[in-house]
Amino acid sequence: MNAARAWLTATVLTVALAACERAAPQAAPAAAPAPATPAAVATPAAPPPAAATASADFVLPGDFAPDTTLEQLRQRYGAGNVQAGKVPGAEGEEFDGAILFADDPKRRAYLYFQDEAQRRGLSLIRVFEPESTWTLDNGVRMGQPLSELVALNGKPISYYGLEWDYGGTVVDYHGGRLERQDEQIGRALRLGLRDNGDQGVPDQATPVGEGTYRSDDPKYPEQGRWVVVSELLVSFPGEDDL
Repeated sequence: MNAARAWLTATVLTVALAACERAAPQAAPAAAPAPATPAAVATPAAPPPAAATASADFVLPGDFAPDTTLEQLRQRYGAGNVQAGKVPGAEGEEFDGAILFADDPKRRAYLYFQDEAQRRGLSLIRVFEPESTWTLDNGVRMGQPLSELVALNGKPISYYGLEWDYGGTVVDYHGGRLERQDEQIGRALRLGLRDNGDQGVPDQATPVGEGTYRSDDPKYPEQGRWVVVSELLVSFPGEDDL
């Protein structure tokens, strides 16, 4: 197992993924009513140009799959918006992957592959730009306060304390609406501190360290406003998982 695969496996396993069922593909737009003439076989509508990236293109997992190729992504998002390059791992390590919209933090996403050299076998997608417009198909978005996340889930949420390698990883939705249902594609998120400018976050307002904490922990009554979604992740099954 190479370093990238080992790191991806550790990431997916450590991030105890729990999320809602994958959204069903959207139906194709209905064709305009045909004139009163003998029926004819409908011709499928041509796909939109690659440059026309609608908002639906920035919902994960969307059309991404383990067999998604760089060429397919270039057709979808435009050749200039899909760049083969280094993607970040843990503790400063880097891997050969791909970056979507490398020059646009609002649309940037990092793609990891099981086969680094050939960039085949899409394994993981990460989004961690604070201003990103990417969302998960369960309604989770970057910068979303913990209080809103709990309301979306309908139950408390448990996560690792902040400020370490896997800090902020959500590990339990306690049977809520965000609980994982998709057996193949994982949706996950990590939490971090809200950007409060020069004022920062009050001391001891949020849990820190390697323990597991709940969103309703009475020791941190203000965590709902200071803790926010800081990373979105989507993982795909590999050859070893099928």
